[in-house]
Amino acid sequence: MLGLARRAGLLLIGQDQVLASRKSHESMVVVVTNDCSANVRRALQSWEDKGEVTVIVLKNTDRATLGAYLGVGSAQIAALPRGGLAEKVLSLYDRSDADEQN
Repeated sequence: MLGLARRAGLLLIGQDQVLASRKSHESMVVVVTNDCSANVRRALQSWEDKGEVTVIVLKNTDRATLGAYLGVGSAQIAALPRGGLAEKVLSLYDRSDADEQN
């Protein structure tokens, strides 16, 4: 789904794009890798506490893997503005989380 969002031009990739665009987007779904830097997590935590973003941590995915999925060298963070595609990503993540618990 993230690859589809990238092809549609909706996906923001990299901390510079995501953190800068947060000011212009009302609400976003943010995907981070399990090896995401502490500075990025700290910035996201304050937004998440305010309800401005929903953060999904990809447990078994590192920067190189996410980058390969998205067709870039390496990426620790990607984001989608709230909307249909972001809601689909959330629903897929919620379903996979339930599968891991069973």
